[in-house]
Amino acid sequence: MYTGNSPDAGIPAAGLLDARPSLVAWYATPLPDSMRADLQQSAEAGVQRCLPGCMPDFGPQLLRLVCCSLTGSDISGNYRQLAGVVQGARESALLELVYGQLLISRKRRPAAAHLERGLVRAAACLGTRDYFRLVGRHETLGYLALTDRGSAPQPLDSLLAEGAVIRCLRAHAGRHDANVHYDTVG
Repeated sequence: MYTGNSPDAGIPAAGLLDARPSLVAWYATPLPDSMRADLQQSAEAGVQRCLPGCMPDFGPQLLRLVCCSLTGSDISGNYRQLAGVVQGARESALLELVYGQLLISRKRRPAAAHLERGLVRAAACLGTRDYFRLVGRHETLGYLALTDRGSAPQPLDSLLAEGAVIRCLRAHAGRHDANVHYDTVG
């Protein structure tokens, strides 16, 4: 079972158990089944820690959504349920950002809409550097071809590399320079 609280402990999604999870972290990193199962246990333990009659902390609930997504399950119903219990702009932003990440990691629609909604809601909670970090990330991810069916989840670095290549190819699509290989050398 995951015992640390830092998203730097090797499992970024574990950062959702922090008292104040980061709005700029990437939580949709695919994990081996054993790590996902450990995170799932931590999420369930966090949900169970609440007193009878009270609402569980949002972080463990959101981590449970991430773990469910990592198994390939449809999480749209879980997302709607969490959207009904968010408290405040920060939780709402975090939910939209995480759900958007989970969708875009599989190249599924409507990922871009959720990422944009999350960015708008998070803007007041972010410093300038973090805001522009998210804007740049989302802009690059916006070049990915999204479908209703999606694909296997990919890590952020792969998604960003693919988005950057597509951006480069589109930028140079109108050029017809002889002997220039923009598709391989930029």
